[in-house]
Amino acid sequence: MTKDELQKLYEDLELEEKNLRKQLAEIAEQNPAIRGDYQVKVPEYGEHEDENAMEATDLDRNFAMERELENKLNEILKTKEKIKKGTYGKCESCSAEIAPARLKVRPVAALCISCAKSGSKSN
Repeated sequence: MTKDELQKLYEDLELEEKNLRKQLAEIAEQNPAIRGDYQVKVPEYGEHEDENAMEATDLDRNFAMERELENKLNEILKTKEKIKKGTYGKCESCSAEIAPARLKVRPVAALCISCAKSGSKSN
């Protein structure tokens, strides 16, 4: 990957990071005790039974969304750090180069396709 391509990727990742943080802020707050962790906000719609049921449903949905958004954010932060360190594109399991085609499809890929298929490390 060229220097310009890496710069473009980094800028794209920054935009995605900003978007994910905005989405997380709508449903969660940053956990002051753990850096990079979020706590889901408990919705409060009222005291009626139907409102309580809606709160429970939305809370469950928000927990799932928070986990997914937080995982994506962490992948992006990790990828940005690799770009800064010059280690982007190296498999975390076997240290081989990750195929450019794989990185194009999944820029946050941490494993080469062989290691990803064998389950060497979760990705």
